Amino acid sequence: MKIAMLSDIHEGLNRKYTGADILGLITSWINSHSPDIFVISGDMTARPEKALALLNRLQSDCPQTKILFVHGNHDIYAEDSMAAYDTLLQFPGNLGNGPVQLTDDWVIIGDGGWYDYSFGMTDFTTKQFTIGTFQDFTWPDKQFAHWPGTDPEETTRYVQKLEYWLQEHRDKNIIMVTHTVPFAHFIHSKNDPSWDFFNAMMGSQQLGALAIKYGVKKYIFGHIHIRYDETYQGIDIICNPLGYFPSEWTSQSPEEEIFSTIKMIEV
Repeated sequence: MKIAMLSDIHEGLNRKYTGADILGLITSWINSHSPDIFVISGDMTARPEKALALLNRLQSDCPQTKILFVHGNHDIYAEDSMAAYDTLLQFPGNLGNGPVQLTDDWVIIGDGGWYDYSFGMTDFTTKQFTIGTFQDFTWPDKQFAHWPGTDPEETTRYVQKLEYWLQEHRDKNIIMVTHTVPFAHFIHSKNDPSWDFFNAMMGSQQLGALAIKYGVKKYIFGHIHIRYDETYQGIDIICNPLGYFPSEWTSQSPEEEIFSTIKMIEV
């Protein structure tokens, strides 16, 4: 079985700044490479209705490939992020609806995930991370994502849901997918508080602990906008965000950037 993956597509912004049909290029890659599964590990675009429409379009245009998805922080930007989460569950391939059996031996389990400040600098308090402002910049989630609980409470909700599924399928080879980051190893620190302060909003140590506890074989995530493909703690790690044009791209060509960023594995 061939599984391809991409995260942090940010379709609206990248289409705006490149003038390219971002989704059309992804469709072209899928239809020419014919993976059985295509995993999007968050941040299709901003706001749930737009993300849902793009996901439905992609699945319709690629009928031979099953599109799987977990939401990113941008996908649930809304006055009510829990309602946004429910909107995105309307997409049949949303892993928030439950695990997907890939083969007799392999299962894929995931959900968007959130953050609990466990990657935060010890110089700052939970209250400061909750406000999410350093100098004159405020983390956008604080303005555009509106959950009923605190960030740590919402993270716990995801962790409990994921652990239930992981426990149910612990006899299988598990591919785990979240948007947020599972291990501090993948957090990029610059020894600059204006950057490092916001690492608190990158993910949760609890996600990595789950992956180790249940012997996850492969872990796919995004959010960090840095690309990784390595083995860590015995787990094959793939983080392959498209990221923002032009600052995070290695090519000026949208086709070249998308085609080179998508990764494919076989199980």
